[in-house]
Amino acid sequence: MAPLDAAQAAARTQVPLTRPVALDKPGVIADLEFDLPPPGPSADSTLIVGVRIEEQKAKAMLARSGMIAKGGLPARIRLQNLSGTHLSDIMLTRIGDDLNERVPLGPDGLTPGVRQESVNGAMLRDVGLIKPGTIYNVLAFGFAVAPPPGRYQLSVELLEKRPQLKGQQAELVIAYNGKSK
Repeated sequence: MAPLDAAQAAARTQVPLTRPVALDKPGVIADLEFDLPPPGPSADSTLIVGVRIEEQKAKAMLARSGMIAKGGLPARIRLQNLSGTHLSDIMLTRIGDDLNERVPLGPDGLTPGVRQESVNGAMLRDVGLIKPGTIYNVLAFGFAVAPPPGRYQLSVELLEKRPQLKGQQAELVIAYNGKSK
């Protein structure tokens, strides 16, 4: 599929999806409802919630990723399943400091920052969320393991000022993880 323009991408309400976000000021950067289909054949059932950045060159991507991840990007994340008769909170997990440990987020949804993560590129490409010749990197706040398909509400609130990120373009990304080969 041809890449979507910014307005078309922002109009998507089904995973995978992206939304432009600013990372320099505290406050809610995302509050949206979306539909979660089952994972595709090339996707894992883990749902990633993070930020995606894009660059034309690998060196620039590494520098931007490091700047965003350095010092953390503390946030409060809340994912709720709206399907059924009542709202239910979906437990989120993050990758721990040793990169092997999985740490459940508490009921407050606090996460100290982002970690590099991969998402299913084929699903993003199939819906027009990948531009040819562009390098992408995903930094995850956390993930949900095998959430059931349905309607969801997501809120992401940044907790600190990060003036060094002013003007740095980024997108919220909600997408399934890719399957390991």
